[in-house]
Amino acid sequence: MKLIHCADLHLDSKLHTHLDRDRAKLRRDELLRNFERLAQYASENGVEAVLIAGDLFDRDNVSALTRNTVLSVIEANPQIRFYYLRGNHDLGDCLANTGSDAGGALPNLFLFGNRWKTFYEGKEGLIAITGMELTRENSTSALASLRTDSSRFNIVMLHGQESAGRTGDISLSALRGRGIDYLALGHIHAYKKAPLDSRGIYCYPGCLEGRGFDECGPHGFVLLEIDERTGGMEDRFIPFARRSLYDLRTDVTGCLTTAQMKDLMEDTLHASECTERDMVSMTLCGQLDVDCEKDLGYLRMNLEQEFFFARLQDATELRIHAEDYLYDESLRGEFVRLVMADPAVSPEDKADVIRWGFKAMDGENLL
Repeated sequence: MKLIHCADLHLDSKLHTHLDRDRAKLRRDELLRNFERLAQYASENGVEAVLIAGDLFDRDNVSALTRNTVLSVIEANPQIRFYYLRGNHDLGDCLANTGSDAGGALPNLFLFGNRWKTFYEGKEGLIAITGMELTRENSTSALASLRTDSSRFNIVMLHGQESAGRTGDISLSALRGRGIDYLALGHIHAYKKAPLDSRGIYCYPGCLEGRGFDECGPHGFVLLEIDERTGGMEDRFIPFARRSLYDLRTDVTGCLTTAQMKDLMEDTLHASECTERDMVSMTLCGQLDVDCEKDLGYLRMNLEQEFFFARLQDATELRIHAEDYLYDESLRGEFVRLVMADPAVSPEDKADVIRWGFKAMDGENLL
């Protein structure tokens, strides 16, 4: 039997941190479309059940478009059973009373609550899917009350941060020796898989799509193939993101012109294998001579034209040799002489004061 384990789709995210209104709307639509793509993948690859381990939505109150689209996708795929466990972002009642277990109109949608609930899958019902929606108040007692049937293949669904026992988090030690074969988790936005105990493993599939530059790297879901009779399982991470995010750095030390910096940036972009569909944050670093010709506006324009979204940040430092300016009859020379002669400025700080002073003279934004 094939199942998909996904989490943290965060549908209806505002996405205003980096994107303007139009691109934020496009990105929200793409995230919603991802749910449709996920169901399409499941249908085309013989997947019988989709496990959504929390944060399907980004907030309690979602748009009518998002709610109706999700319900429509589930209704259009009656051959696939959807198991949805709410996370910390979507504890509202968006899909309340729609699942079959609540007498709702969707016989292939199954919801969890604040008590352990178990559903059975497989031709002989030997695959048990058990889950509970955790809160800070019930997490410790909930984990202690978990019961499983060791004769079945046990999947346990939870949403939360793994921990060694902090209140409100998921204590893995409390779940060891409980007959769990696959602990399907949500909340961490990067893929992670590790042994739980001698019998089972735990896994975070990560989010389907990165939303910010703290969510770079591959994103997707986990495909499970379970042999109901033997209890054997194969699990595989499936990359699925439409757009990837890259947080890149380019060392431009020694560059004398904007053109040289642009060439180094292009080398960094090429090595990362990012495409025009992606979102890129580029930071320039290293040391430059004071007389270097650097046009950030030109570099930023070129970068922004190559990608769906791009930003350029400048973390370069001026390489200043104060002795070169001590006898220079210019504003820079006079400034250097004043700083070097000022007893109130420590020797360690003089280079920084001179560096920032030169930036101010060049009209750079110091904020």
